[in-house]
Amino acid sequence: MKAVKGEELILTCDNKVGKLEELTTLLKEKNINLRGISAFVYDSKAAFRLITSDNIKAKEVIKKIGSLEMKEVIIVDVPDEVGQLNLIAKKLKDANIDLTHIYGTTSKPHESAIIVFASSDNNKALAIIAA
Repeated sequence: MKAVKGEELILTCDNKVGKLEELTTLLKEKNINLRGISAFVYDSKAAFRLITSDNIKAKEVIKKIGSLEMKEVIIVDVPDEVGQLNLIAKKLKDANIDLTHIYGTTSKPHESAIIVFASSDNNKALAIIAA
């Protein structure tokens, strides 16, 4: 299982119909691939967590939509096999590592997916998962 440190972009903006389309249009126009996304609404705000193919360009184009911050995450390339997320969860639990958030992508059968998470100790989590 391959795991690396990465950065996610966190965009917070007003929650209005069409924000996802606006965001993805801006990325598409600059030829930026969206590798992972999680989004949710709280109060009147929308929050998007993004993993992109080019965070530097992405930051420039999406900052006009709302406030933007970057956070360190662990990105894990997970094989399409039953129990892989359970294996990650067990390793983190056994090392007493608390997750702050997690999301993932799907995959075609027999291809890998991506799991993205942040934790109470990203360095320790990376060492454990990459081992």
